[in-house]
Amino acid sequence: MARYFFDSGDRDVVLKDEVGIECDGIGSARHQAIEGLVDLTREFLKDLNGQELFIEIRNEHGEKLAKLSLSLHAQPSAQ
Repeated sequence: MARYFFDSGDRDVVLKDEVGIECDGIGSARHQAIEGLVDLTREFLKDLNGQELFIEIRNEHGEKLAKLSLSLHAQPSAQ
């Protein structure tokens, strides 16, 4: 198993993962990142107008392998 690191943040702040998680491969790491992004969204999504949250996956060598992001935009309803 390889160790993957999951850096997270929004447009203004990036939190580096210094511990990481051992995963069976990139597919498993992506699954962990999706779960982490859901948790991050529940905790930190506050602005309905353009806030973007993300998780970047790095390998043990510091190479960025994937970035998952979520943004929410409010649009006025047509009446």
